Formats: sequence, C-alpha cells, structure tokens
Amino acid sequence: MTAFTEVADLAKVPPGERRRVEVNGELITLFNLDGELFAIYDRCPHKKTAPLVRGTLNGIGVKCPNHGYRFDLKTGKCDRGEEWNTRVYQVKTDNGKILIGPVINTTGG
Repeated sequence: MTAFTEVADLAKVPPGERRRVEVNGELITLFNLDGELFAIYDRCPHKKTAPLVRGTLNGIGVKCPNHGYRFDLKTGKCDRGEEWNTRVYQVKTDNGKILIGPVINTTGG
C-alpha cells in the first residue's frame, strides 16, 4: 500500500473502540485510544490465526487472545522478541473519515 485509503467513518470508531477493516485484501484493526488512532495487522504473527481485534488492550499495547503475545500499537514490537514483530500502519483523518496509509515499520507480520 503506497497511498492512503479511506476505511471508515470516524464516528464509527469512537474512543475506546476498535474495528477490523480490509485494505487490498489485508485485515487491519483500528484502535481508538482516547482519540488517538492506531492501525495494526489483525493477525498474531505467531501462527497468523488469532485476530488481534479480539485482543486485550493493555496501555498502548494489545495482547493476542490465543497466545498472550503483546504488541505495541505504535511500533508493532512484540514482547516475545523481534521475530514476532508485526506491521503497523500510518493513520490519519480527513473530514470525519479514517484513512490508512503505508506501513510504518518494515519488519514483522
């Protein structure tokens, strides 16, 4: 993904909520933490089966619902080591719409 893609109305992802979207065939989860938006690849890289949209939020991280791996929503870094890092994406808003852009990090997932 090289450009920003509109994925949702901002009103549909209010603070404290999350929503899974699909961009170019890739599942991405949006998180709205106190008005700050984050976008992360939706599958835990451990086995690529656990949806992070169902994960538990812990500060600025999300914990895999199946394996307990924790991922930083800003960087994609995993608490279990670099080999488990995942992709995070640029996010911006424009006229009440949420747009997802290119990957921020180039490792993982």
